Amino acid sequence: MHDIFYFSLLSEQNGFAAFIFINFAEKLQQQKGNTMNNPFKDSEDKLLFAKVLDKLAASEKKRQPSFTDFLDPMRCGAFIAALGSADVTTHGGHENAEREMIGFGAGSPADFPITPVAVRYNQKFSKAPTHRDYLGATLGLGIDRGKVGDILLAAEGATLYVASDIASYVAEGLTQVGRVTVKATAGSTLETTGNTIKEKRVTVSSLRLDAVVSAALNISRGKSAALIDAEKVFVNWKPGKKTQTLSPGDKITVRGVGRITINTEDGRTKKDRIVITVGSTGP
Repeated sequence: MHDIFYFSLLSEQNGFAAFIFINFAEKLQQQKGNTMNNPFKDSEDKLLFAKVLDKLAASEKKRQPSFTDFLDPMRCGAFIAALGSADVTTHGGHENAEREMIGFGAGSPADFPITPVAVRYNQKFSKAPTHRDYLGATLGLGIDRGKVGDILLAAEGATLYVASDIASYVAEGLTQVGRVTVKATAGSTLETTGNTIKEKRVTVSSLRLDAVVSAALNISRGKSAALIDAEKVFVNWKPGKKTQTLSPGDKITVRGVGRITINTEDGRTKKDRIVITVGSTGP
């Protein structure tokens, strides 16, 4: 029996169904001697963290590894911080993964129930599907977002990292992405494009977001600003603003272009420009 219970009340009003969910995880955990509180205020975060605590309790009770669904980087980091001294590891199926599972009692990354699915399309007759196309087609199979990790684009298709218990279902059901016919193979990967991390030193006039993106990805300041205005640039997985100031450790995602991590700030040049070292997966 699960440690998280929900009571639902269904009411009909103006043709819409309203569900009220009540979470009793904290009370049950206290009854079992687990006094760890749920510190999150947002209802979705609170629910997801309660599920994480449930996995921790299951691992301790059964003395065997237990794993969460895939989590976005922001939640994954926040949940691990909230867990404190608990013995946890994370893995997303490949190096430098963004979406990861949290594992309790896992001995190595190989213990994580993650399986890659290679999705190929005919390059000769079809236009390459986008990341959004692959994600939409996968979720269109009735799969929960938490069961799907990173999607890495490749020249001939993409590699999807999914929970192992749905890998065969995805491989069998994924026959079309957008308007493109595809063939999916569980347990296989494709050589990705644009995901190799390159470290380099660049100089910027300031640590403003638009300046750093321009220098790190070797694109014009105008293009950098346009990407930010189009809400395609995220700092630590939150929408970025052109004028916000960055710091070492910040992670920047530029949809359709690449990813950047500010590794170090290395002083100034004679012309008073700031020297930073960044890791990037862009051009």
